[in-house]
Amino acid sequence: MTRLHSSQKIRRRDVFAFARLAIRPLLSLTAIALFTPKRTRQMADLFAELYSRLWDCAEHSISHQGFTLPSALGDDPVHRVNEHLKQLYGSQFASLSMGGSSGAMLALLTAVLPKLNPNREFILFDDACHQSTIGGLIFGRWKAIRLPRENCESRQTIYPVKFEALKARIEKYGPENFAAIILVLPSYDGFRSPSEDQRIYQYARNLGIPVIVDGAWDALRFHGPKAQTPPLSSICDVWITSPHKRGLTPSSLGCVLTDNESIIRLWDEAMDLGFRSSSVSFVEIMIAEYRLSQILAGRWKKNFDDADRAAKILRARIKDIHPDLEITTAPQVQAEIHDPTHLLIGTQNIPDLDARAWANILANDFAIDIEKATRSSLLLLCGDPIHLRHIDQIIESFGAALKIALERTAKYT
Repeated sequence: MTRLHSSQKIRRRDVFAFARLAIRPLLSLTAIALFTPKRTRQMADLFAELYSRLWDCAEHSISHQGFTLPSALGDDPVHRVNEHLKQLYGSQFASLSMGGSSGAMLALLTAVLPKLNPNREFILFDDACHQSTIGGLIFGRWKAIRLPRENCESRQTIYPVKFEALKARIEKYGPENFAAIILVLPSYDGFRSPSEDQRIYQYARNLGIPVIVDGAWDALRFHGPKAQTPPLSSICDVWITSPHKRGLTPSSLGCVLTDNESIIRLWDEAMDLGFRSSSVSFVEIMIAEYRLSQILAGRWKKNFDDADRAAKILRARIKDIHPDLEITTAPQVQAEIHDPTHLLIGTQNIPDLDARAWANILANDFAIDIEKATRSSLLLLCGDPIHLRHIDQIIESFGAALKIALERTAKYT
């Protein structure tokens, strides 16, 4: 990467140029918002222009300050992000993934595992896997064996992975044929059983089968009680997650962690062969480094605690929305623990209600995003501290949307 100049100092004229770049559109945006708030299209255009100007300026500046494309093994500036990830999650090796957890899974299945176990053709994959796993299995030309999950029909969710089911599947096809086991922990709804996870890993390790955990929804695992969160080294050989899902890094960034040096070297080789983006955003990496350093320093603890408090309050006040609503708990789905910020709201006691219609009304009329909806369940991810400041408004909106959904149902029946 070519530098425009060798100076590491910030020049005064650059500061003034940056200020001019931002101030004029910012003042225009403020004026329109205050005096002509109905001109939303113009406000949107001004904000987009301001955002793109600042982003382009930052990218141009940072890309000439010694930054290189991210890798797991190295000592360049980008590697500092990987060091933060290692400290945060507890692992010997870490690598930023520019395609989120989906990109990481595709790289593992198509470029890493074939070289790690070239004589093994089978991969056991979790029935609750994401689409990226299916794609990786297809493009990697693996003989894929599905590990079925039991459904909890009454709660419209699935039970955690069971050791006995996994063992039966492995023994049916022969342990010596499996290149890897892929599990999704926790489930999309936030349920898990750590003791079963550890039991599975010990079994697989004794057979020499690597375990890959897709932890896309587990980006805050460092925030949970230590007694309920076993170390990564006790549940898997490779762990991936999507920190951007919980606001720890900008969108599209994921990470891969492992204690296995062979795996991480194969990972870097795969990145060099084209799995690493050649147009990586250094601004995103800069933001990730800043946020992760803040988390390690304990400065984000209040944000996490506020999100937990919001979820706890909403959980306790679910009957304020409707007396027949229920929050699904871990014991009800044979799980040991549950991510507190995942609220799985059961509507099975309101037979005339289709929770999917309720979710659509919340999204379209009340601007409340629902993570998942089935016929009789609705998942709210209460992962933002802003929820704590709007508890009453959220409950009122849920109640109003539910009333509309029930009225529409009555009208057409």
